[in-house]
Amino acid sequence: MQSLKSFWIRKKISKFLSHTFLIFVIFNVNIAKSFSDDLRMGESTIQQMIIEAQKHAIDTIKLEPNERSLKIELLIKKYINLDFMSKATTGTFWKKSSEKQREMYKTALLKQIVLTIEEHLNTLANLSYKPTKSEKRGEKLIYVKGLIQDPNKKKPDVNLLWKLAANKNGSVLILDLEIEGISLVSSQKAEALSILRKNRGNFDILLNKMTKDK
Repeated sequence: MQSLKSFWIRKKISKFLSHTFLIFVIFNVNIAKSFSDDLRMGESTIQQMIIEAQKHAIDTIKLEPNERSLKIELLIKKYINLDFMSKATTGTFWKKSSEKQREMYKTALLKQIVLTIEEHLNTLANLSYKPTKSEKRGEKLIYVKGLIQDPNKKKPDVNLLWKLAANKNGSVLILDLEIEGISLVSSQKAEALSILRKNRGNFDILLNKMTKDK
């Protein structure tokens, strides 16, 4: 009797462990699939933007610099999370700003981003982009690394690191870009916070500084 009881206990334990193992395998497969899907979406977003940037660079190569900037501004705006960048670069001061100041800041920030990266994207008319590595960071962040290269080897490679995440609508957008290790968001944040702290959070002074001589 005791032997029979032990048999059924062992059988139940074995069944429980089998179910647990199966759940564990399914769970990990789903996680791996989710990670893989996220990476593909990140890579696809950057690849599509590069294709459009190359076409833009070729189509606008004969235009004046101001005209090129206006056109590439629309392209960059399509792929970046401007709301995130605006909040990230102003910290707690963002909550204290008015709706009008926020819209003006986003416009000024976009122009600064365009000025910073358009030179690299415009070079795609005669240079090439090569993706090198993609990885997940935490639950949401996607890192996509790549190089801008000169096929003739006359110019050094430019290392790029795109940081992306899905927004509330499910679209994967760029949160930051590092060019040769220099972050757009970190650089702008350091400058913006320095001005805001020095002027007791006065957004108008920051906006005047950002739009001066532009």
